[in-house]
Amino acid sequence: MWISDLWNTFRAISLPDVLDMVVMGGLLYFVLLWFKRTKAAFVARGICIFAIVYAVAQQAGMYLTTWIFQGFFAISLIALVVIFQEELRSFFERLAVWSLRRRATHPLQPKEVETLVRTAGHFARNRIGALIVLRGRDPLERHIEGGEDLDGTLSGALLVSLFDPHSEGHDGAVLIDRDRVVRFGTHLPLSKEFDQLAGMGTRHAAALGLSERTDALCIVVSEERGVVSVARDGLLAPVKSLEVLEDQIALFLRDIAPVRVQVRWRDMIRRNATEKATALVVSLSLWLVFVQGYSPASQVYNVPVEARAVPAEHQVGAIRPANVRVTLKGLKRDLKLLNPLSLRVGVDLAAAEEGTQQVRISEANLRIPGALRLAQVDPPAVEVDLSKVSEPSRPLRRLFGLEAQRGPDTPRASADDEPPVAE
Repeated sequence: MWISDLWNTFRAISLPDVLDMVVMGGLLYFVLLWFKRTKAAFVARGICIFAIVYAVAQQAGMYLTTWIFQGFFAISLIALVVIFQEELRSFFERLAVWSLRRRATHPLQPKEVETLVRTAGHFARNRIGALIVLRGRDPLERHIEGGEDLDGTLSGALLVSLFDPHSEGHDGAVLIDRDRVVRFGTHLPLSKEFDQLAGMGTRHAAALGLSERTDALCIVVSEERGVVSVARDGLLAPVKSLEVLEDQIALFLRDIAPVRVQVRWRDMIRRNATEKATALVVSLSLWLVFVQGYSPASQVYNVPVEARAVPAEHQVGAIRPANVRVTLKGLKRDLKLLNPLSLRVGVDLAAAEEGTQQVRISEANLRIPGALRLAQVDPPAVEVDLSKVSEPSRPLRRLFGLEAQRGPDTPRASADDEPPVAE
């Protein structure tokens, strides 16, 4: 039964509903990607599972499960704010600057990429600490502090001079935009992902912190270990060789400035397929619960009729018809939660007289739970046969204890007590 109702619901989906689910699915997808890199990712998955179970339970008419889950979701908003306060703030910050993203043009050429890789190898061999940021499409200005502006051509000699231990800005980061060095000696936000930063220094925390907030690629060289690491999309990992570093830079450049639209769409479909499927399922479930659940609807129920407030010494012979068709209207959510077995039509016979009479049925005769309203009753009136209760005969009165019982001290009537008989 519920499968046919669900199928009818899907058939009624219109174009605005599809656009609504697409927009919500896109927002959920970015939220899942953001939570994927945090410790609260498992909590987010648990909430998604609860939402799916709630939607299925509501569509299947599982009243107890739906009622319990309603209490859970009543406090879920507060729980989300408490649990994900850091993630939500970062997400809304990134969402606010999304409109400022630019389309990357004239990215690094193979010659500049080779220069970066060769210079990073030089820093690693000589144990020179360095932090190089390749800008993507997200703006960086609101995340960086300090430093000096520089509009210089990217070269190995310039990078070596900027990260020279005797240089004032060697402890800061160098920003590269396209093929230009635009800033040096700048400070980046530090990450709080201590699991990834175990045994690493401030440069690694700064590289990971910027990658959590933007789509930039950060190359960091440890002066203690002489290891080159790459931070991107909230993940920090060392590179095994300079060839791997070159491949990661090339992949980053292809992502921010794809050569062909076909390649871009294919990569977008394959990348993060699990998060995309989860966002689609959750957005569809939310639409079924909140949009479909709060849309107006009506439902017809076959409700039995019963007599109430029957006058004393009267009895009801018959009620015709014994059941009436009651049409209730309200929100689809309330109609789904209504238990049809709890509905009763009670006709008040307190002022009724003996005989057959018609009693009209109104909303007062039906106890309707929640915010539902009575739309129609078919038939609008019922016939009730009301008759007086006949006095039972002497044996029946004695059988049911209606005749007064004689006590042991009650004197038995004698012949002298007989009434006189007229002659």
